[in-house]
Amino acid sequence: MKFFISILFLGLIIAQDLSIGGIVYDSDSSPIVDANIVLAGENIEFGTATDENGFFTFKNLKSGEYIISVSVIGFYKKLIPLSIEDSIENLSIRLKEGSVLLDGLEVVGRFPSKHIPDFTENINANELKNSNSETISELFRDVVGVDVQMEHNTGRNVNLSIRGSSDYKPGGYNNRVLVLLDGFQVSIPNSGSVDWNALPLEFIDNIEIAKGPVSSLYGQNSMGGVINLVTKKSQEEFSKIKVNLGSFNRRDISLGLNRENKNGLSYLTLFQHKEGDGHRFNAQHRQNNFYFKAHSPKSNFTTSIMINKSFNGQPGFDKPERPSLISYRLSDRDSIYLQFFKRFDFEDNQNFDFSFNVNHFYTYYRDREDVPESEQQSDTYYNDLSANLRFEYQWLFNDKIYLIVGDDIIFDQSDITIFNNIYDKPWQLTNGTFARTQFELNEKLLFSVGARYDYRSIDPGGAYSRINFNAFSPKINFTYNSNNFTRWNFGLSKGFRAPSFSELFLKYATDYGLNHQGNPNLKPEELYAIDVGYNYTNLSDINFSINTFYYLYNDMIDFIYALPVTSKNRTDVNSVGLETNLSFDLSSYWKFNIGYTYLEVDDINDIDPILYRPKHKIASKIMYQKNKINHTLSFNFQSEQDYQDFLSDDYQFIDSEIRFPLEKLDSLLLVNYTGSYQFNDIDFSLKVSNMLDVEYELIQDYPMPGRVISFSFQQHF
Repeated sequence: MKFFISILFLGLIIAQDLSIGGIVYDSDSSPIVDANIVLAGENIEFGTATDENGFFTFKNLKSGEYIISVSVIGFYKKLIPLSIEDSIENLSIRLKEGSVLLDGLEVVGRFPSKHIPDFTENINANELKNSNSETISELFRDVVGVDVQMEHNTGRNVNLSIRGSSDYKPGGYNNRVLVLLDGFQVSIPNSGSVDWNALPLEFIDNIEIAKGPVSSLYGQNSMGGVINLVTKKSQEEFSKIKVNLGSFNRRDISLGLNRENKNGLSYLTLFQHKEGDGHRFNAQHRQNNFYFKAHSPKSNFTTSIMINKSFNGQPGFDKPERPSLISYRLSDRDSIYLQFFKRFDFEDNQNFDFSFNVNHFYTYYRDREDVPESEQQSDTYYNDLSANLRFEYQWLFNDKIYLIVGDDIIFDQSDITIFNNIYDKPWQLTNGTFARTQFELNEKLLFSVGARYDYRSIDPGGAYSRINFNAFSPKINFTYNSNNFTRWNFGLSKGFRAPSFSELFLKYATDYGLNHQGNPNLKPEELYAIDVGYNYTNLSDINFSINTFYYLYNDMIDFIYALPVTSKNRTDVNSVGLETNLSFDLSSYWKFNIGYTYLEVDDINDIDPILYRPKHKIASKIMYQKNKINHTLSFNFQSEQDYQDFLSDDYQFIDSEIRFPLEKLDSLLLVNYTGSYQFNDIDFSLKVSNMLDVEYELIQDYPMPGRVISFSFQQHF
């Protein structure tokens, strides 16, 4: 009897010696290294991390009920309930790239969201690939809370707005969104706008979008938000060629190369040529891109250079009753970006970052050869130079407190023919000192506070005295994790933007009969913001988020339709909005996503209208992915939006100001399709934009293309 009892007892011990093992990987089926794995059961909790192949193992377990928690920076946390009776050795866990509200992504240069609980969204590499977008400006039309006004997808007159912070008005340059490439600013000094043609979407790995004021870290131009374009990393060697053919004689070719030597030095190179005839008269484009990036992990050093030469027709307004508005203007632009980044690591989780970049833009406007004599204009040019030196000290101590302090020095200069000729090559010097700390108040509550002080001195040139601006921009954030499924975020912040060169010194007569003039007496504009956000993630790959905000603008800078059209500080403007996004898996192959944006922007004193802000916007996608086949059907809706018809002859003068009739752009519903198939090392894709062939405009009297079809293939070597 004792023998049988001993055998039974031994069998029970052996039966309890169970194990759980598996692999963690991302949406591209690449293993994720150093993911945090926590296994929790009744009165027990074990922790481990994935190895270099994404594997993990727990041993010596008893049968019972467990929950596995998987988390890593840049991905949604995942919780998996398990009922264990036998060992599990091949558990497969896929993580979704997503919210970086708490942790941020590791990029070089300047970090809009690293360790900072801002209201931040991440567009990952898989989403970029499936979107099949041909330009970055086209891509942003699908993002909740972001609005894009443009003449056409490959045009230069693009204005991007986050939460209604910016609008489009001819002659006005009120861009309030800071755009970064690998953390380095790429804005054009004279206006604060961006040369979207020069930014290679094919080389972008992911995109961070920080919504709301981020002036506490980035100062100038970031009062509406920050967009950081993160280029691809050298994770594997490859050579590839991509060819795109499409409507309106579209012809694109890209050549990419990624290599790593024995010392670990890696480099990525991209050559690119794009051209097309455009969808209407004088809308043609042609561009050549060269991009090179080198990274040494041993010395923590990264450098990159990007050179872009582009040619664009300026299509002009399409108004049949005024044929003289047809434009015969052409433009050539050379854009050069040079970037350096160096990190020095110290003990106790401390590091010091040094970054430096120089950007140069030269744009030349001229007439077509077939321009009628009555439409001839003189040539003009824009010559812009910008240099930025930034220092950052970062310290993570006690694994609970994070501190960042630093300083920005920015030099800008513009030499432009349409500036008032009494100013000679104006230049400005900006210095911004900032600090921010984040720490855990308890296991569920995270608190952060930061501030930045900016001082800018502008030399108009000639005999004119300098213009000086200064601003203090604080920010406070609370993040509360009520449980493993829900997170609340609350923020108070102040943003600011000093006037651009164009808003200060512009002076020119437009083709459509209005004189525009800058105002050297402008004051900086300010934005006071309250943000509240909620995020829920359940155990079945359902993600839901909702954010609401209230913004109050003080001294908003705008071009007012007066005689002449002059840049002025507006009285109080406020806005309130709501953003919500829901994504879930219908099955292992079908996925669904829908996002909704509500925005109400008002002039509190009801003096001047608020233009180009649609109240409602919906972006939805249905995706099918199985093996090597992908299909995506997307729907984009936006409600009608106001504009002033400055081309109308039906206007009034009230107190020397022009009152043009207020009109509305029609509401819009677009349906798009993208499909791709992988055969061996070749990716084939088909894209149909505006499937219903809808006639629409995003800017007054600038008709957008109807149905557009393109086909591409990409070969990996």
